[in-house]
Amino acid sequence: MPIPIPHNEADRVSALHAMAVLDSPPETDFDDIVQIASEICGAPISLVTMVDTDRWWFKAQCGPIGVREAPREIAFCSYAIMGRDLMVIPDTTADGRFAENPIVQGDPHIRFYAGAPLLTSEGAALGTLCVLDYKPHRLNVEQMRALRTLAGEVTDLLELRRQAVTETLDARPQLRTLDLAYITEDRIHHLRAIGDDRKTVITLARTDPAWVRADPARLYQAVDYVSFTALKATPAGGRVAVRVVNSPSPTIELRQPAGSGPPMWCADLSGTRTSDEPVPHAVAEILRAHGATTASTSDIRGSTDVLIALQFPAA
Repeated sequence: MPIPIPHNEADRVSALHAMAVLDSPPETDFDDIVQIASEICGAPISLVTMVDTDRWWFKAQCGPIGVREAPREIAFCSYAIMGRDLMVIPDTTADGRFAENPIVQGDPHIRFYAGAPLLTSEGAALGTLCVLDYKPHRLNVEQMRALRTLAGEVTDLLELRRQAVTETLDARPQLRTLDLAYITEDRIHHLRAIGDDRKTVITLARTDPAWVRADPARLYQAVDYVSFTALKATPAGGRVAVRVVNSPSPTIELRQPAGSGPPMWCADLSGTRTSDEPVPHAVAEILRAHGATTASTSDIRGSTDVLIALQFPAA
């Protein structure tokens, strides 16, 4: 059976190649996401896939799949990128599109697939975040919501990565006066779908507005990444406490359990160590362009929690 081709295939492939991600080595951020997706969905395999012109290439993988790429004609993701929402196949042998697929009939005998398309802001589906199983499987509503949210995080990572590797981070920020508390609240609300499924509590405390001068798109990217990094570093069942204060300067405080160590973006921003991976370096550069500084400390006597304070100049 011929595979479907999106109506915007030329634009889609062009957008994918512009990301400069194909055939790149594994990176921590993407590897972390497939681990979380597999954990949340109870599936032994999870992949971040890119659907190229004639191949299905894996940027990250969790679980035994055995290869880094496969022909596009056998890719479940070739169908998932046709839509804008999650595609779920509870039993591949009962679906006429996949029953005769060689990876269903032969190794690794995939019986379940769920894939969320990785959509750019222009609507191009670059690939998917997907989970697979060797037996029929179903996802509940909460798992599907979390998988969609994680797919959005992957798309954000790809855009941050593109900015770093194509050296477009030096563009002058388009500054506006924004409330740092509002931006943080919006990002925390977005991430709760992931926290809820991992039984990880994310709390947010805010008081007065914390006005900063910032490029909205870039600051949203950075705050989302900083918050997600704290969430994924917290063990299932743990707690991330976020607070936004306005004195002595607009500050985001993130408290997370000890043992996770300072995140790469934090070490890069503080000048301790330049990240050797593009995404955390991109985040540090965005924050640096906004005049942000950071400190990491265990500020409560007798507490082993790590507090990261991200401070911005007041508007």
